[in-house]
Amino acid sequence: MAELKPLIKRVLLEKEEKGEKIKQEDIAEAMGVSQQIVSNWINGKTVPRGPMMFKLAHFLGCKVDDLWQYKPE
Repeated sequence: MAELKPLIKRVLLEKEEKGEKIKQEDIAEAMGVSQQIVSNWINGKTVPRGPMMFKLAHFLGCKVDDLWQYKPE
């Protein structure tokens, strides 16, 4: 089965290196979800549905492809 490998943590670290610290609670508030859901996305336990992927990418100023890597079977 194909899977999506989360790269969100890397994007957040790159932003932090540039002086833009974004916390999970900031993401949760902007996305209208709990901090636990954001944690699950970052750790690959769950994946948001399509529209939420794009909303997250927009919030973080990147592309959906920057947040997840598709790994075929």
